[in-house]
Amino acid sequence: MSLISTLTEKTTSFVFKTSEQPMLFKELMQANKIYNDRMNLEYNMKGFRIRLGRLYLVFFILAIVIATPVSFILHTLLAKIDCHALILLSVAFTVIFFSAFALFKSWLIEKISKKLIVEAWSNHFPHFDYRNNRDKVSHIYEEALENGIKNKDLKHHIITKMVG
Repeated sequence: MSLISTLTEKTTSFVFKTSEQPMLFKELMQANKIYNDRMNLEYNMKGFRIRLGRLYLVFFILAIVIATPVSFILHTLLAKIDCHALILLSVAFTVIFFSAFALFKSWLIEKISKKLIVEAWSNHFPHFDYRNNRDKVSHIYEEALENGIKNKDLKHHIITKMVG
């Protein structure tokens, strides 16, 4: 495992509280479809809860780690700039900072969502690889919803379509 994947794993386990209960089949189908359609996962995905204080802490530490060396490098240049330009730079930095937080939050939500979907996939579809079949299952699920397949028959319908 690379350093980035290890840090991502540690960060997601620190920031998110995941459910002990396994994901239900219907929830897996909905989550897989939402994930594949690149829709907003934060409010549509079940099975995790964000610990906002920890998210803020991780982002603040990351911002300090990135901003400190940059400020040391640019200190002499920034000391000579006009104060009006510094005000504009501080406004731009503030916009970048808060935008980066929103992107960081959505990136972490995407990572934990994919992890939960893959875990639930191995529970409900142990004989089908997630990477190769996720789009096909999403399409079959969408067709099943359009055709009015009942929840109790949904798993059988999807597995039959995948095998056939």
